[in-house]
Amino acid sequence: MIDLAIRNGWVIDGTRKERFRADIGVVGEKIVEIGRVPTALNEIDATGLIVSPGFVDPHSHSDFTLHSNRESHSTIRQGVTTEVVGNCGFSNAPLTDESVGIVAARLKSYAYEGDVDWRTFGEYLESLEGDGISANVASFVGHNSIRAAAGLVGDEDVTDVHLRTMKGFIAEAMEAGALGLSTGLEYAPGRYCTRAELEFLVTEAGRHNGIYTSHVRNRDSSIFESIQEFLDLARIGDLPAQISHFNVRHDTNAPENAWKRATEMMMDARRSGMDVEADTTPFKTGIGKLTAILPEWILKDGFGEAANALKDNLVRDRLRTECDRYWRFVHKGQWDRLRLSSSPNFQEFKAMSFPEIAKLMKKDEWETTFDILMEAGEDMDEIIVVGTLFTEEHLAEMISHPEFSLGVDGYTSATHGRLSEVTVNQQAYCGHIEYLAHHVREMKTLTLEDAIYKMAAKPAKRFGLAGRGEIAVGNFADLVVFDAANVRTRSTVEEPRVYPDGIRCVSVNGTIVVDNGTHTGKRPGKVLRRN
Repeated sequence: MIDLAIRNGWVIDGTRKERFRADIGVVGEKIVEIGRVPTALNEIDATGLIVSPGFVDPHSHSDFTLHSNRESHSTIRQGVTTEVVGNCGFSNAPLTDESVGIVAARLKSYAYEGDVDWRTFGEYLESLEGDGISANVASFVGHNSIRAAAGLVGDEDVTDVHLRTMKGFIAEAMEAGALGLSTGLEYAPGRYCTRAELEFLVTEAGRHNGIYTSHVRNRDSSIFESIQEFLDLARIGDLPAQISHFNVRHDTNAPENAWKRATEMMMDARRSGMDVEADTTPFKTGIGKLTAILPEWILKDGFGEAANALKDNLVRDRLRTECDRYWRFVHKGQWDRLRLSSSPNFQEFKAMSFPEIAKLMKKDEWETTFDILMEAGEDMDEIIVVGTLFTEEHLAEMISHPEFSLGVDGYTSATHGRLSEVTVNQQAYCGHIEYLAHHVREMKTLTLEDAIYKMAAKPAKRFGLAGRGEIAVGNFADLVVFDAANVRTRSTVEEPRVYPDGIRCVSVNGTIVVDNGTHTGKRPGKVLRRN
C-alpha cells in the first residue's frame, strides 16, 4: 500500500530536465513510484503546483539555533529539508574545558537554556538526534573550534603538541561522520593560523576523504592571494574543495573586476582537474561578526582582554584608523550599510542601523561600536551584524554561475519565543524564497528548473548526500509542494519575523512536516553522516 501520494503536480525533479506532470508515490521514507500512483493512505492534490526535491542549503549556520529550534520553523517552511552546518570554521564540537564556555555562550545567545554536555564530535551529533530534528543536517568540523579546543585563542605559538591535538580532533570528527574541515580565516582564532598549520590540517582531512570548505582570508583587497591559498590547500590536501559565499563586497577596495578574475582562477583549477566549486547567497545584505572589524593586535589575548583594552581612549583612537578590514565601507563613512542583528547587550538596538544607534547613544558611530563591543566582554564574538554588501548586478552574476550552489549563510529561527527576539534578520525567514520569488520570477536570472537544481541536486551531490536533492525512485522523500506563481515573502528588514506564503507542503523522509503552511510538529530529520 502506498503511504503518501502527491497527485497531479508539475514535477521539477532537480536534474534541470523540463517539468512534467506526474504523481509521486511514497512508501516509508522513500519514493517508490513516479507517474500513475494507486490509492494511498494519505493523498495530496498538487494540481497547478510545483513538486520539487527538498532544498539543500550548502552553507548554513543553523547549528547555532538547532538546539533551541529543533523543528527548524523558519527554514523548513521555505522548503529546506537539509542544512549543511559547521561552516566558516565554527562547529559546536569538539569541546574541551578550554572551549566549552565559548560554545555554551553562543548557544545561550541563541536562546538555548540546556546543558552543553557533549565533548566529542560524535557525542554532538548524538545530541542532535536525541530529541529529534525536523530537517536533515550534515556538519563540517570547524577549524576555529578545534583551535579553541586545543587552547589556541589568539596568536600563541603553535607547538607540535597543538598540531597533534588538532589532528586528533579532525580524525575523531571524520570518523564520527563529519563532511570535512571548514575554515573561517577572517575570524578569530583562525585568522592567526599560518599556512603551514593549514597544510597540516587539510592533509589530515584529505586522508579521511573529507571536503575542505573555506571562508577565505579576504574577498576584497587581497582576494587573489586568498583564492590562491585556498586552491593550493586543496591541492596539498588532495580533497574536494568549496569556496564559501564567494563574492566581493561593494566599494571595499577590491581590484578591478576582482570577482570575475578570482572566479576564473577557480575555473582554471577545475579545467586542470581539481574538484572545486562555490556557493553564494540571495540578498544584497549579509551577516557577520562585529569583531571581524578588529585588527589582530587587540584580539591576540582573547575577547575579555580586548574588552578591557577598549576602556582606553588611546586604544580607541588607534582603532579608528586600524579597523580597516571586513566591513571596510565604514571607513568611507557608510555606516548606514550596517545594522545590529543580535548582541548579548543592547537588545533594544536590534535591527537598527549604526547611525540610528549612535544618535540614541549621543556618540559617533565609532564610539558606539566600541561601546557595544566593550560591554559584551568575553561574549563580544557573539555580536552579529547585517551589512548591505552587494549590488543587484553582482548577485545576478553569482547566482547564475554554473558552478555555484545557492545557499543563504543564515540560520533557522521562529516567529515565537525567545529565539524570535534575538534573531532579527531576513536570512532566517526568507532567504530561499528570495531565489524563487525575486531571482527566478521577478528578475528572471534563472529558470525555475535551473534554480531548483542549484538549490537541491547540486549541493546534495557536492557534499555526498546520497539519495537527496533529486526526485527519483529509491531516493528519500524529501519533497516540497509550492505555488511558483505566488510564492513570496512579507518579511522586511524592519520586520523580518514573518513566514513565507506559497509553500503548501514539505515532506522530510516521507513524513509531512509542513501542511498548508503549518508545521505539524513532526521531527523525522536525520543526522547525515559522511559515507
